[in-house]
Amino acid sequence: MPEAIKIEAFFSVPPCSGGVSLMRLLEEIKAEFGEQVELKYHRGPNPRLDELKISVLPAVVVGGLVRIIGVCPSKQTLVNALQECGLL
Repeated sequence: MPEAIKIEAFFSVPPCSGGVSLMRLLEEIKAEFGEQVELKYHRGPNPRLDELKISVLPAVVVGGLVRIIGVCPSKQTLVNALQECGLL
């Protein structure tokens, strides 16, 4: 079985409406793709934000690349990012 695609999501505290929508979307993605994805949530200030040069939240990193910042993407946009990283 191929290695799970890592998704890192960054949220403000408290989360904005986009962050709340993103949390729901990521849970839907996890339910649909199961073991093919690995989710990691970061809430509030985090050294990884500076490392990735992210200054706007929410943000999504898929397969080690910053893919989405400042908005909750559509499900299809997130699926496309996963497919670019090898999701079957």
